[in-house]
Amino acid sequence: MNIPIKNKLNQQELFRIKRMKEVIKTTNPHGHKDYLEIIYLEQGAGIHQIDYNRFPVKPHSLYLVMPGQIHSWELTEIPKGFVVMIQQDFLLDHPLYDVLFQTFPLPFPSGFHLENVHETFSGLFRSIDLEYTKSEPNYEAVIQTYLLLLFNLLKREMNAGQLLTYPPLLKRFFAALDVEFRLNHETKFYAEVLNTTSKTLNSACKKFLGKTAGAVINEKVTSASKKQLLYSSKNLTELAFELGFADLSHFNKFFKRQTGVLPGVYRKGIS
Repeated sequence: MNIPIKNKLNQQELFRIKRMKEVIKTTNPHGHKDYLEIIYLEQGAGIHQIDYNRFPVKPHSLYLVMPGQIHSWELTEIPKGFVVMIQQDFLLDHPLYDVLFQTFPLPFPSGFHLENVHETFSGLFRSIDLEYTKSEPNYEAVIQTYLLLLFNLLKREMNAGQLLTYPPLLKRFFAALDVEFRLNHETKFYAEVLNTTSKTLNSACKKFLGKTAGAVINEKVTSASKKQLLYSSKNLTELAFELGFADLSHFNKFFKRQTGVLPGVYRKGIS
């Protein structure tokens, strides 16, 4: 995929909050260099695409664009709101450090609609903006506290419990999966890499994720497949080999089993 990567932060800059540019625009798909972007819109209309998900733009919407994700805008009304950019090192020794920058499985959905609690979230972003603008002593620690509140409130919107920190075994599994998923689709391979057994790895996945290690691997491969089908111009046979399948037939069977449609049909439907 030949997708441009943008870096809006200066070399030494770990955090920034700014107002969303109040212009109607359509942007080409792009990613961000190693930082998390949080967008909270109080006004606006259109479509915000993040990876292969299309979210409606409407007042009181919040979007999370993780490092490695691809997004684009198709705005039809002037947007008003805030854009927050966070480098991981801004959260050193903070409860969010390990949670927020885990790119698979995603710790939070990419889009929220917060109409019923918009006063709380609007107030939070205004408070963060004020702290950043004034930059008084300990302002970074205050912003970090606001961010913890923000993500705990998002957890409430998800009807989820506390922010979840995965055990070391699963963190190492996710890291290995990021590197190896294109060539290795079997639980046994990852168990050997992690110096454990398939049974132990499956037990940890079931306890913390509610699914087997094999299901986690399949989700990773499916997610990567959808992204490639949307943003790559390679033909299906090339994509099949790139994603670790022996041939197109195996890729077709896998993708249909996971999504209910063939990859060619999926590509046509989202193009």
